[in-house]
Amino acid sequence: MAAVFRAAGVQVEAAATTHAGSAIQQAQEAAGAGFDTVVACGGDGTANEALNGLMRASAEVALGLVPLGSGNLLAADLRLPSDPVAAAEKLLTYAPRDFRPGLVCSQRDGGPDKRYFIVAAGVGSDAELMYRTAVESKERWGRNAYFLEMARMSLRGGLSMFQVEWEDEHGNRKQNKASLAMAVRAAKLPGLLRFVNLGSGLTRDSFCLLLFRTDKVRRFLSYFASVATGMNWKVPEVDVIHSRWFRCTGLPGGSAIHSQADGELLGTVPAELSIESRAVKLLMP
Repeated sequence: MAAVFRAAGVQVEAAATTHAGSAIQQAQEAAGAGFDTVVACGGDGTANEALNGLMRASAEVALGLVPLGSGNLLAADLRLPSDPVAAAEKLLTYAPRDFRPGLVCSQRDGGPDKRYFIVAAGVGSDAELMYRTAVESKERWGRNAYFLEMARMSLRGGLSMFQVEWEDEHGNRKQNKASLAMAVRAAKLPGLLRFVNLGSGLTRDSFCLLLFRTDKVRRFLSYFASVATGMNWKVPEVDVIHSRWFRCTGLPGGSAIHSQADGELLGTVPAELSIESRAVKLLMP
């Protein structure tokens, strides 16, 4: 990949990540050292860390991606090929475009935690899915590891509920109980989700709020079947709302409710998700 960039006249310096979270500091340091672009070579989690490093930097630096991860949802939305060398070649034809990331504010290690996201972030059963999916399973099965764990969760049943307050596309505040509240930014998803069409997009200044106002597993299975087949039938107690903000809090006596961003487990509720006012440059078609 570095040879592809150098052949195009690009000055390249490679830096290997050393541990979970190291790409945050490395991207911030690259921005401070004068690089104009940081290319995350990995999956959605690596891209997320690089984004968070650039959001901490004072210089304006573009973010690019070469997919090497298990999920690669961002790569699918950016129409990047799965072969890393081919992806590097295509990345050279992309341009830096303004992108306003999403923001998750939740509780972690006894205090507030702030994390930006690109593709999707959520509270409830999807974060529980991330919490329960083992690293070894992801390495072996890729994104299909999540579907396997989803099947196991379905057999267990009894999804945990929490309180959610959200803002609809007209700015009206509403509230209800839910087992899942997910903000989706990407328009195109890979694999079994390739037929999903929520009307979302990375260049929109809003996200699609996928809201499950039910703890019934059959509703989840019905909705998954509807989007996986591309038939998109209406599922009771499942809403898709264009929004810019929602907040989740626990119910009295309820279990711990987790949050996630771009497939990386974060903290617990109370959690608030919104659109960041400050833009970052993202290499896009």
